[in-house]
Amino acid sequence: MAFPDTGNPRKEASLIDEINRLRSILRDQCRENNLYDIIRTEAFSLASSSFKPPRWITKRNSKKTKGIPTLFLSDWHWGEIVNPEEISNLNEYNVDIAKKRAKHCFMEFERIFFEESTKDWDGLVILLGGDMVSGDIHEELAITNEDPVLECVLECSKSIAAGIELLSKRIENIIVFGVVGNHGRSTKKPRFKQRANTNYDWMIYSLIERYFESNDSIEFNIPKSSDCYYRIYDTKYLLTHGDQLGGKSTDPILGAMTSISQGDKKRRQRQEIEGNPYDVLVCGHWHQLGMLPKRIINGSLKGTDEYSYGHAFIPEKPQQASWITEPEKGITSSHVIICE
Repeated sequence: MAFPDTGNPRKEASLIDEINRLRSILRDQCRENNLYDIIRTEAFSLASSSFKPPRWITKRNSKKTKGIPTLFLSDWHWGEIVNPEEISNLNEYNVDIAKKRAKHCFMEFERIFFEESTKDWDGLVILLGGDMVSGDIHEELAITNEDPVLECVLECSKSIAAGIELLSKRIENIIVFGVVGNHGRSTKKPRFKQRANTNYDWMIYSLIERYFESNDSIEFNIPKSSDCYYRIYDTKYLLTHGDQLGGKSTDPILGAMTSISQGDKKRRQRQEIEGNPYDVLVCGHWHQLGMLPKRIINGSLKGTDEYSYGHAFIPEKPQQASWITEPEKGITSSHVIICE
């Protein structure tokens, strides 16, 4: 399949032209109330039908049920440069390193769940949690980013598509859920209306979805909302990026936990009223990996940067979360995917 191939300049130029066209549509039709559906149908040629979860993710298959692994991908910040000299050589990050870490992430997940494990999984869940590109929401990023944001959209899309394709050779049933982050927004200020489809994360997800459109064994649910509610067997999850959980504390220990706890409490109340309560909150944004019984916070592909170093946050390796969900038991084990 052609999309992940990075060796054809003509095809890459064609894809960049197409992404520019998509950005033009975003700009010209930004006042349309049905922008989400317009972009999906006219730009990406994707259907706008409501999502129906496949049977394998919600129903246990009698005695044959083995469990479902989840790979959580978020906070890749594709395009950002981390200068090792500015952070005591704790880390380095650029586009070439991002490509290597992304590939290693998928290969490490494959090793843990399909080579070391002998289980015949019922399926695979992949979560896309936002902030996949660095973006230009801050002046310092706009100045120091290695590539323009649209090139980052293209290259990041290719790496994720290649990784999903790798895993699709190991397992038949795959479903991808995705929410957008704050770094990928195309607007100057954060917004609540049309948050998803004015975000470059959403463009990445849509490009990947279209790439796998003819593959019936891979399904996508990229909702219009900032949160994504889903269920694996009888365990209910709520996926959100994490920037809307509240709080701006830079305390290296309590800052993230306090904000996540407060935001989780409010979302649980909202979901109870809606009639869709959840068991586990899943979020990214904070770059501090934590696998708790009721909350999963993802790490990042980028690792320690100038911001976290300047605030004296505990340095973290480039890492992503993964875990196994089983019927009646919920999350039975978790695995940290070290990406280097």
